[in-house]
Amino acid sequence: MNNNRYSFFFQESKKKRGPMLRRTIPIILLVLAPALLFAQVSGADDQLREGLLQFKQERYQDAIRTFRALIFGAQTEQQQANAADAYYWISRAYLAINNYEEAARNLEYFLANFPSHPYIPDALYQKGRLLYLQGDPESGIQVLERFLREYPDSQFAGSAYFWLGECLFALGQLDEAARVFNRVIVEHPKSVKLEASRYRLSLIEFKKRENELLKLLQWSHEEALNSVAEFRRREKTYEQAIAVYQRKLSSPTASAADAETAAALEKLRSENEVLNSTIAGLEAQLASASEGQTAEISAELQQRLQALENRERALQVKADALAVKESLLQQMIESSEDGK
Repeated sequence: MNNNRYSFFFQESKKKRGPMLRRTIPIILLVLAPALLFAQVSGADDQLREGLLQFKQERYQDAIRTFRALIFGAQTEQQQANAADAYYWISRAYLAINNYEEAARNLEYFLANFPSHPYIPDALYQKGRLLYLQGDPESGIQVLERFLREYPDSQFAGSAYFWLGECLFALGQLDEAARVFNRVIVEHPKSVKLEASRYRLSLIEFKKRENELLKLLQWSHEEALNSVAEFRRREKTYEQAIAVYQRKLSSPTASAADAETAAALEKLRSENEVLNSTIAGLEAQLASASEGQTAEISAELQQRLQALENRERALQVKADALAVKESLLQQMIESSEDGK
């Protein structure tokens, strides 16, 4: 009888616990859901912070792996938001290790898929800088000018002007580049690119002076080559005249005086051959001077200009010598004809 009473009691308790458990489980899940969600969000945030710390410590490969893990594991809305950040920082990490192709690919994906993200202005600046580093200054100018139009108050404005100046400098637009670099100095004195801009300005002045000297060197070089060509022409004329006269002297009617004249002419011919060899050496020196033009002003360039001036003076001396020899040759010919 007692057993029946207890059995009845347990059955009654089980009947009462069933509805209670069904009411309690949803309440427990409702209480635990925010905690579980918070744990997921907290984990995603921790992962993002870990990647940023690795990036700050210049552990770029580790940072890339961390950010990629965050992207592939993104499920919740917060994780997807963090994944957007991850794409931006992946591109920055690749840029830091000079992997421009991967940097550009991730940066373009970020710009195309997250147009309202807070990092969009910074990403646009990074794109302009990246285009310059990839050797495309024309496209870099377009992107950087757009960035400066749309975000003139950005923290990267000073740096954007610097990279814009670098693009112009790469294209040889020195005056425009100088204007942009000067704008960094005047309008953004706290920019991290301040000293670099000052250096670029001094380099532009240096480059302008170099270009002027190279033009002078080229002009002098051309003048010297023209002088050499003229000397060559005159040499050929003299040699032809000497050859004709020597044939006359070798005739049976030639006198003793003619023989002396022939010896003098032979000596003159030898001297002309020496002069011819000297001019050939001068041509080689001029060619060497032309090939040796450098990309920046230096003492070497100044020395070449001085050497060129010395060579021009030497050419003038040789020209005078040729004139004297021409006169002597003419006198000898006239003397010989008078003797006949």
